[in-house]
Parts: sequence; structure tokens; C-alpha cells
Amino acid sequence: MLESRGAACVGTLDGGCKSDDADDTAGGRTRVIRPRPEVAATPPTVHGGPRGGDGRHVRLDFSVSLNAWGPAPCVLEAIRSAPVDAYPDPESVAPRKAAAARWERPMDEVVFGAGAAELIHAVCHAFLRAGDTALVPTPTFGEYARAVSLCGARVLQGIAAPPSFALDLDSISAAVVRHRPRLLFLCAPNTPTGQAFARDELRAVADACTASDTLLVLDQSFDGFLREPLGTALPGHAAVLHLRSITKDHALAGVRAGFAVGPAPVAAAVQRVRVPWASSTLAQAAAVAAMSDEAADYVASTVPRLRFERELLEAALARLRLPVVRSGTHFVLAAVGDAARLARALEDAHHVRVRDCTSFGLPGHVRIAARTPDENNKLVRALEAVCST
Repeated sequence: MLESRGAACVGTLDGGCKSDDADDTAGGRTRVIRPRPEVAATPPTVHGGPRGGDGRHVRLDFSVSLNAWGPAPCVLEAIRSAPVDAYPDPESVAPRKAAAARWERPMDEVVFGAGAAELIHAVCHAFLRAGDTALVPTPTFGEYARAVSLCGARVLQGIAAPPSFALDLDSISAAVVRHRPRLLFLCAPNTPTGQAFARDELRAVADACTASDTLLVLDQSFDGFLREPLGTALPGHAAVLHLRSITKDHALAGVRAGFAVGPAPVAAAVQRVRVPWASSTLAQAAAVAAMSDEAADYVASTVPRLRFERELLEAALARLRLPVVRSGTHFVLAAVGDAARLARALEDAHHVRVRDCTSFGLPGHVRIAARTPDENNKLVRALEAVCST
């Protein structure tokens, strides 16, 4: 015996079933089912990097905030050695065990995913119901609001004030207490500003979340680029799920690898909603190698060079009279007047890409991530040429 579980169904003369969501056209000859309203109403998020093959003529890409020196040799070797003819472990035990040991947390508090973006969507799928509220202080990573909207939940957000666009954590804590959202997304350090936060400041926000039955999703994807990284900023805090991408500092954008670290029941819920085998054998092998001392030493030796290059970029931008927002990371937010025009001119004439921050709500700014000295010099020459015209 068949039974319907929650789907709206309208009976037909032949005993069949027509969904209320079916779209009849041409007198019923063509019937196309419509997606959920949230899906139709939520556009894709704009990100840095190539999109739809449009990056084929870009030779230097400063729109993505990665370690320009690439992955550690041991990580590359692990990727080359990973079996591609075997199913990956759906529970990702090896990378979870390696991360738990390095970060000194129980393994049942660790989830391994296909980058922070996949984990963001899994968190929303696990904890948001239609009509719920999530707080997303902006400007910040656009995938938070998109994941919330796709679940039919409401996004509360308000852009921080110029010129620094700094998020005020006291105001965020007050908003948590006032609105009692199911989720709060906070990027620390933030993008596109590079704003860093002190551990005590984050703890105050987390404590406000505890009092309001809110889960703080603390995205630390860029933490590895700070002069003094926080690591798992608030280990063991009952209201905090840390997102710890290794895509950025380990330069694994093409592999897709990241972790969520938080209370065991929260971690279990996130793992339960994930797609089976979402984390490939290559990603799992890369993550295990990235947790090694050798890979950690490699990152520790390369990242400071990126911060130094960012300082040189800031000086060059100052000479060009392009104001910058003080950053704690290796990328910088610069005021350029018309971001779309500048980005288009750099790409068309010089094959250089920067991040147009219009999608962050900042149409007058671009984000530039420092790369190697030679690459940065080429960017500066391209900027000088574009700004002089």
C-alpha cells in the first residue's frame, strides 16, 4: 500500500495524482514541476575566481584569497597517491582523527566536509526550519545568507558603516538577545575587510548565543593568515560550531576540504544531513597530510611572506591614492570609486583579476589578495596603467 507523506496531491479521474506545484502549459501537453519558492527566489552567490569558463584569459588572479605558494609538498604527494577507483569513507574517519589529534578535541566533535561552503549548507539544513531567523552581519561571505534563504528561513542583516565596515560585536550580541535567532554566522577574520577579533570578544558573543538558544557558526577560514591565529577559538563552548577550512592557507581550493568543530550533538546533526561520499578520497588524503607537522611548518613559513607582501601592496595603493581598510590577513579591501569598471579594465587590458566587491554591497571597493613578489609587482604596474587613464 502506497501512502503520501506531506506532499500536496490533487486526485485525477484516472486515479493518478497531480502535484499542486505542477505547471501546466500548452493545454496540459507539457507539465513541468516548479521548485520550492525559496529556490526560485534565491540567486547564486557571486564568488572570486573563474566562473563558467570566463577565467581562461586571466593570467593572474588576485580575487581568491589562497596561499600563493601552493600546497605543502607532502600534501601534494598525498593527493597523487590517493586511490580514485575506491569509494571514500563516508564517515571520513582518517581526516577527523588527524584533526582531532592536532586540535586536541574528541573525534566526535569533528566533521569533515567538502570545504566550508558545503558545511555551511549542511548546518542550515540541519538546524533551520521554514520561518526561522538567522543573523548574518554584513559585509561578509555571501554563502551564509544564500544557505539560510534556501531553507526558507529569514535573514537578518545590516551592513556595517564605512569607511572600515567593521562589525561591532557588542551590537551583534545585543541583536542576538533581542531577536533570538536560530543561527548567527560570524566570519573571523571577516571577508572582505580582513577584520580580526579578540578571543574575549568572540566569547562574549558566544555567551549571548547560549542565553538565547542560538548556535554561533564561527567561520575561521582565514584564521591561518593572522599573525596570531586563534585556532579553534572557543573549544568546548556549547553554543559554537567552528568552521576551519584548509582550502585557504593550504591552497586546496580545487580539492575542497574543511572541518566543522563543535559540540558532539551539533556535529552529529551536521554529519547526518550531508550527502554520502561528498568528501573525495583525494580530499581526505590531502586533509590527513595537511594535519601533519610538515604541512604546518610549511604554512608557518609561507604565510608571513604573504602578510609582508600585503603591506607592500598597501603602500602601492596609497601612492595611487586608493584608500585601504586595515587588514589582519593577507588580503586588503581598497576603495576605488567604481569597482566594476576597475575590475573590468584590469581583466580586459592586463589579464589580471581582482575581486569586485559589489556582491558584498560595496560597489566602490575591490578586494586584493597578496601573491608572490613578482606577481604583486605586475599587479601594481597594471593598477598604475589603469588609474592613469
